[in-house]
Amino acid sequence: MADVADDSHEEQVEASRRATIYRVIVSVTLTLISIGQFNDTKELVLATYEDIQANFTHHVEYERLSLLNIGRTIPYIENQFGPPEVIKRSKVNPEVSFQYYSIEKAIVTLFNHHERVAGFVVIPIASDFYPEQPYAPFSMDASPLSAINSGDGGFYLDANNLVYYAESEDLGKQFLFLQRVTGFVEYGGLERTLNSTVIEPATTIEDIDALNDLLVAGLEEELVDTILQFRASQTANFYGYTELDPALVTESLLTRIEFDTYFGGIYD
Repeated sequence: MADVADDSHEEQVEASRRATIYRVIVSVTLTLISIGQFNDTKELVLATYEDIQANFTHHVEYERLSLLNIGRTIPYIENQFGPPEVIKRSKVNPEVSFQYYSIEKAIVTLFNHHERVAGFVVIPIASDFYPEQPYAPFSMDASPLSAINSGDGGFYLDANNLVYYAESEDLGKQFLFLQRVTGFVEYGGLERTLNSTVIEPATTIEDIDALNDLLVAGLEEELVDTILQFRASQTANFYGYTELDPALVTESLLTRIEFDTYFGGIYD
């Protein structure tokens, strides 16, 4: 009976939300017609509808992210996302430029390689923003790193200008040997849970600091054991895909100061 009641409540909430959106659209349309701007009605109503969807749901942002694929042309993506807000040249591969965009609920980075998308990174900022994964799907909100990434491509971590941990894997022939990178970055805003327990960012940062200390000290056996424990107890708050060196994903992460300078206001 409880499930039926929950379903009924969700249906009522959805119906109320749709009714609100409908009333706003009708109101805007009638106003435009009354002042003689009927020709612009369709475009403005569409913009209003998308604004409302963005406020009440993540549909607009999810739809935009679904357009991201390795191999897309940069002009096509810029037509969808607009011009980049920030551009950085890669030092690992000088032929690659990182293009950064804020879509309000996430920071998106494109790898521009000869006017072609050779990789991308998505860092959710909204606490409940869980995009559908391309290629080999996985759940960001319930699965530990050890369950979503083999880590056979390498591990990456730092605790200086930016605290992050990431691991990569080759997706194999089925996905044209693309590299998938998943991990944690300190300015990611996603709320992470595991076994119904919220994982506090401060705890993850402390764990990465400990990993970094072991790495610097050259204590390899302890480092391996601690990484295994970390992977089993932590979930991801960002992901990336590339057909190039997976090290480009972590290189593309903005430092703490860079993020605050370019996108710090996104939390306001």
